[in-house]
Amino acid sequence: MNFKKSVNMNRGSAFLAIIFLILFLVFLFRFLYIMVTGSIDGVNLVENKERRITKEGILEGKKGEILTRDDEKIAVDSQVYTIIGVLNKKDPNHIKDIPDTASKLAKVLETDTKEIEQLLSDSKAYQVELGKIGRNITFSQMKEISDLELPGIIFSPDIRRTYPLGDFSSHIVGITDFDGKGISGIEKEYANKLSGTDGYINKKIDGFRGWGYELPQEKTESKPPQNGNNIHTTLDTNIQTILEDSMNQVVKEYNPGKIIGIVMDPKSGEILALSNRPSIYPNEQNEVNYLNYALSSSFEPGSTMKIFTLAAAINEGVYNGNEKYKSGAIEVTGTLIHDHKKEGWGTITYDKGVQLSSNVAFTILAKDKLGFDRFYHYLQEFGFDKKTGIDMGEETLGKFVYEFPLEKATTSFGQGSTFTPIQLVTAASSIANDGKMMKPYVIKKITDENGKRLKETQPKVLNKPISAETAKQTRELLTSVVTDGTGSHFQLNDFQVAGKTGTAQIPDGNGNYQVGRNNYMFSFLGMAPADDPRLIVYVAVEQPNLKSDQVGADPVSEIFNTVMDYGLKKLNATSDVDNNKSNTEELTPIIVDSYKDKSVKNTVSSLKEKGVEPIIFGKGEKVVETAPIEGTELLKGSKVLIKTEGKKVMPDISGWSLSDVMKLVSLTGLEIQHEGNGFVTSQSISAGKEIKDGNKLSVKLEKN
Repeated sequence: MNFKKSVNMNRGSAFLAIIFLILFLVFLFRFLYIMVTGSIDGVNLVENKERRITKEGILEGKKGEILTRDDEKIAVDSQVYTIIGVLNKKDPNHIKDIPDTASKLAKVLETDTKEIEQLLSDSKAYQVELGKIGRNITFSQMKEISDLELPGIIFSPDIRRTYPLGDFSSHIVGITDFDGKGISGIEKEYANKLSGTDGYINKKIDGFRGWGYELPQEKTESKPPQNGNNIHTTLDTNIQTILEDSMNQVVKEYNPGKIIGIVMDPKSGEILALSNRPSIYPNEQNEVNYLNYALSSSFEPGSTMKIFTLAAAINEGVYNGNEKYKSGAIEVTGTLIHDHKKEGWGTITYDKGVQLSSNVAFTILAKDKLGFDRFYHYLQEFGFDKKTGIDMGEETLGKFVYEFPLEKATTSFGQGSTFTPIQLVTAASSIANDGKMMKPYVIKKITDENGKRLKETQPKVLNKPISAETAKQTRELLTSVVTDGTGSHFQLNDFQVAGKTGTAQIPDGNGNYQVGRNNYMFSFLGMAPADDPRLIVYVAVEQPNLKSDQVGADPVSEIFNTVMDYGLKKLNATSDVDNNKSNTEELTPIIVDSYKDKSVKNTVSSLKEKGVEPIIFGKGEKVVETAPIEGTELLKGSKVLIKTEGKKVMPDISGWSLSDVMKLVSLTGLEIQHEGNGFVTSQSISAGKEIKDGNKLSVKLEKN
């Protein structure tokens, strides 16, 4: 028995030894395999270890800024917030009263209470966002909600594209969607230039129990982000602001269907200001009218087209201003073309016909003096058959209606054929610039984040359709249109204006024109000073609500006169008007003097005598600085801000325009955030409160 037991034990030991040997060989083989291949079940151990101990972080590259020619920021990346509601009752900071919370949030966010209440009633969710209405809220909204101390309401910061100047040339600047993608204007056309490139940072951590302490012996890998390039536009901050403000005033007074305004430097082709109504309100991100009428909408130009018919006739030597013709009506292939005064003015000179905007005179010039073929050649030379090539991707082309004699005749005085406003302004640059027609542009330069210049636009002559002498004669006749003809509404005190009115009929969609005294596109295309124009301004107002004692030139001139007068004074243009008039005092421009170190009392008296409104912030007795600065020419009634020594004290800015608020910002260094458009209705820093470094000023603006 002992022998058998011994044999069995030996067999068992041998069996176990064999098993252990096999296991050892398996483990040894596995170990050697892992050593050689460095992987388990297809998973690379080195890579897996690197992943486990590496903490990756994305360093976001910011989008570039869009700026004016004087470096005011129009579009920037700013911090915004997302509202989050904590619903889980196990969290001590959860929403206690959903209806009350929804009601208070709805009031600040100006939305429906029930919609918010429904979002906050998800019993299964730990926390919820409020969708579109709770995203991208501004600092002022976040602060207003925070002050309500609502349990369970927290905020997540984010970066969003914001527009500090509101609807400042918003069709040129454009807008982005909620994801930051450009959908119109510069934001779309130059998205690849504006976009930044993300960087990264990879740190080695121990990964022990999730603490993730950084390993000091390991090297940190990183790539810095590259911010996008900055786009510097040709837009002039002050001229654009005056254009916006005057348009807002006309909208308020006349409620038109559409307004278009363009200001160009005819010497270079730079667009100094451009705006449309209806506008885009980019900070609200709920506007669907992205069409830039100035570039993308063509229509019958009306009598502004006569400028180019006149210039062509003069250039060809077939215009004799003293020659007479019979006004009233003329027959073209069996159809009568009438003057706007159907009975006419009898037999008058062509000069008088130009001043009175006679359709008959311009039909004769195109049909008999020039001939329709030669007239068409000039229309091509002025660029009416092609796009201007402005550095925006939204430009469209009008349509020549020029097949039959009647169509050719009506084109001579602005009916039938359609053109865009930018085409008209570009063609007019040849009249203003001694025959040289300049290519329009809005991008002055592109710089990188360090200020290095990557691209700069140079002025370009598109064509020279007329001679310098023709341009001069045309301007002289157009000046007489303003002084002695249909353009009398557009006279300025300090500058001679050369230009032409337009009253274009609006098609009704059925082959006819709309009827009624309001159903026109009223416009004016003018340049000044007439002897050597520094600016071209085009304004068109469609379907204004006119009172019985008003005419279409009234709303147009409210914009044109204000913008042209201010723009020329800002550019220090030389007056070409005889100042030895009875109203010399009225013609004297208001120029801001140097008031530094002078007493506040005397400064206020001096400014009031000049006809401007002084605004003091601070409680000192001496002036430290003013805005605008010394030498600035102002319109009567403008505000001049006075910064005194000592503490800076916030003034009451209720009723101020955004341009006036920006003066305050320039003097105080405040960081501004604003909502809405029009005039200030509320301010986050109350009047009389001390302004401290780093303060943020939030304002709401509304249209009156």
